[in-house]
Parts: sequence; structure tokens; C-alpha cells
Amino acid sequence: MTETERVQEIYARISSAAQAWEPTSLSHFVEQPFKALIAGMLSAQTREEDTTAAANALFALADTPQALAQLSAEQIEQAIRPVRYHESKVKYVQDIAEKVAANGGVVPRTVDELMQYKGVGWKVAVLTLATGYHIYEDITVDVHVGRISKRLGLIDPAIKQPPKINEALKLVLPREMWPYWNALMVQFGRAVCKPTYPQCATCPLYDLCPRVGVIQTGRSSYKNAEYA
Repeated sequence: MTETERVQEIYARISSAAQAWEPTSLSHFVEQPFKALIAGMLSAQTREEDTTAAANALFALADTPQALAQLSAEQIEQAIRPVRYHESKVKYVQDIAEKVAANGGVVPRTVDELMQYKGVGWKVAVLTLATGYHIYEDITVDVHVGRISKRLGLIDPAIKQPPKINEALKLVLPREMWPYWNALMVQFGRAVCKPTYPQCATCPLYDLCPRVGVIQTGRSSYKNAEYA
């Protein structure tokens, strides 16, 4: 099997398996740039289920930039309490809502412009463009994408910064995979390829993965019968 064929097979198997896994928190805000931007910012260092809970609670109070900008800090804090560092993120929500409202309710369509907003780094900017506008010039890189791409031997383990991981991945993943890679890796990373004790024995990629850097796996001792 060539490397190109291996990549294609990895993608095919994960795409098939993902139908049984929990969807990502941002999947609820496709083609909704403002909500995608807010939810993406809230998701930093936060579990998917907590991001979803916080975003839903916040948007139940106000679902437009103009309305959100009118909420008090106390209202925002109460809504987003499930996320980590919610105290700091209250200010970020206010800044984003005010700036988008001042821009006529239009969310910027470039990474550089989005990164001018408080709490919005490269990853959130790329994710917002992908989710809200279907702009896929880059691959969104979070902890799951970085970890799994290295374990699969797709990129050099020494690469650390998300933008550099993105550039390395773009050299090995066909462009048609870019829009879906982040969501698939988030689902795969939560269900199977976990940070500690990855479930290698039952992984659909068992025979395709060199398990780079994996020291201890899940406690099951049998291999996946279908792909072993």
C-alpha cells in the first residue's frame, strides 16, 4: 500500500466509523458565522459537551450580535459557566458581540481580521471560517488533530504550533479532506484515540497506524478482528 492509499483508507474508515460517534459542538452552527465564532471561542480548553451547553444557554438569551451586546456581564457569566475560564470569556463574548454589531452584524471572512477580536486565536479563526462560511483554505488544528496526526505518522512529531501542523498536513491530505479532517479527528479522539490509554485494540485503524509515541494503550488485549 502506498502512502497515498494509506491516507485514503484512513479517511474512509474514520468517515464510516464517525457515524456512530457524538457530533462536535460546532456542528450545530454550520452556516451561522456569528454563533460559530462565539462557540469556537468558548470551546478553548473545554469539553465538547460543556461548550454545547454554554453556547445553547447563551444563545437562548440572545442569538444576534446586537442582542448579545445588550446582555449584562452577569447574564453572560451565568450562561457560559460550564466552560473553563468563563470569567475571562465573558469579556471576550462582549468584545466579539460589540465589534460584530458595529460591523453591521457581519463576521469577518479572513483569519487576520478575526484574530483582532479578543479571545480569538488562529485555531478559532480558521474554525469559524470553515463552519460559518465553508472557507477551507486551512485545516483547523486542535489538540486532537495534532495528537492523532502524529500518532498516524502523517506529520513530524517535532512540529508543535497549530499553523505549522496545518501546513504539514496540507502536504499529505488531499484538499477534499480538509473540510472534514478536524471534526473527524475530534470525534475519533474522544471515542478511540484518546490522549491517555488510546483504544488501539479496537481501533478501526489498527493495521494502518504506526502508533508513533504511544506508550500505553487501553486495557483491552484483543485486536480489532475486522482490520487485524
